[in-house]
Amino acid sequence: MNKVSYFIVNAFTTELYKGNPAAVCLLDSTIPESIMQKIAQEIPVPTTAFVQRKDNHFFLRWFTPAKEIPICGHGTVASAFLLWKQGIVPINSSVIFQTVSGPLQANWFNELVEITIQKYQLEENECPLELEEWLGVKPTYVGKTELDYIVELSHEEYIADFKADFQAMKQFPVRGVCITSRSKDEGIDIVSRFFSPAQGIDEDHVNGSTHGALGPYWCAKLSKESIVSKQLSKRGGLLYVTPKIKDVAIAGSAVQVLSGEIII
Repeated sequence: MNKVSYFIVNAFTTELYKGNPAAVCLLDSTIPESIMQKIAQEIPVPTTAFVQRKDNHFFLRWFTPAKEIPICGHGTVASAFLLWKQGIVPINSSVIFQTVSGPLQANWFNELVEITIQKYQLEENECPLELEEWLGVKPTYVGKTELDYIVELSHEEYIADFKADFQAMKQFPVRGVCITSRSKDEGIDIVSRFFSPAQGIDEDHVNGSTHGALGPYWCAKLSKESIVSKQLSKRGGLLYVTPKIKDVAIAGSAVQVLSGEIII
């Protein structure tokens, strides 16, 4: 009877039961993709990450309960955090993950996990009628990346109080919709929420990859080199975002909440 060790790590938080939880499975050997998908359906978290070491390289894949996904910021943060905390990688060493989206590097500094993600080109769009109806308010800005709609609203209250119609989102030609605004709190620059039922996640507790567009957009608008971003989901989370020339660095805390084994 074979078993896989797994750990639940909450990313982008220092608190138990906050942030975005990911299951991280440490694989001693390759298992079928179909088994990975079944494990992701069995463990009740938004994303399950699978890490396998081969010849001093770490290979990383991410699955939601519905499907494999090409990128997952919080799953990467959780995986790197676990490798350091388990002593698999020295805490002063970088971790480079080989993924379907290319190499992803993670670094540890000041009790934060920093990862470098793709910078997404954001193109301003006319707001489609179905999107404006879905929002219920007139947006300040609508942009589109290769993955998502990025929508700026005028007040933080709109972000906090927004109730998404997930059924209506099925007609949108995107992975998801991110709504964002300036923050009213000192020390926080922006707030956002992210909805992606197409990935099997109605609302992501904390989404890292959208900051590949949010970071450059807001840094340019606020004339800042980096921003502090707060996710206004029920669990919440905090990200430190620094756009660079070719990519974007996002950093956050993480905390392990449980561990176990699953029979395969």
